[in-house]
Amino acid sequence: MKIIADTHFGHSNILLYEPLRIQKARMEGYEDFERFLIDRLNEYISKEDEVLHLGDVAFKDAYKTASKLNGKITLIKGNHDKQKHLEYYKSIGWRVIEDIEIQTDFDKEILNYLQYKYDKKTLSRTACLIKKIDSETILFSHYPVFNDNPYDEKYKNISKLLEEIFYLCGCDLNVHGHTHSYMVNDKRCINACLEVNDFKPFILKEKEV
Repeated sequence: MKIIADTHFGHSNILLYEPLRIQKARMEGYEDFERFLIDRLNEYISKEDEVLHLGDVAFKDAYKTASKLNGKITLIKGNHDKQKHLEYYKSIGWRVIEDIEIQTDFDKEILNYLQYKYDKKTLSRTACLIKKIDSETILFSHYPVFNDNPYDEKYKNISKLLEEIFYLCGCDLNVHGHTHSYMVNDKRCINACLEVNDFKPFILKEKEV
């Protein structure tokens, strides 16, 4: 499985927040970052590859850019993925995860407990996938589980819920997006954002799983 996060098509301000994007594009001979990103990802992802996208695909009307990406894509909804966009991604064959999906053996009461403890709004914003790979149980999410970024205070309830899911499901690692070039200070969190992976899909290494 190949993993990408935070493509942010159509988001011009991201080039100000993350200047490495345009720097890398120009190093590769592109003036248009989005053209660079599509070519870059498709160079490393074939049409038959299984791809997990950890959220924030596109902004405004740029969501149709998604059709240009190779791969059999599963998307975990991020904070900028609007419902209209999600419906389009489904229409082009993507699978979209919009809630808590657990693909391991677990106590069914876990979900009942979480639904009782947390409000519907927080639950609906906390899409994630728990999956066993080799001997490790991994929580894939848009937001990091152990988010220590002071600018993300408004997502504190989501981080708290993700942390509870992490422990209840016996997870070993969290592979996340959202933080771009910011690295969470917890070794259990692996940043799959484009900025820290040379704008290539991220693949878990043997030492990490």
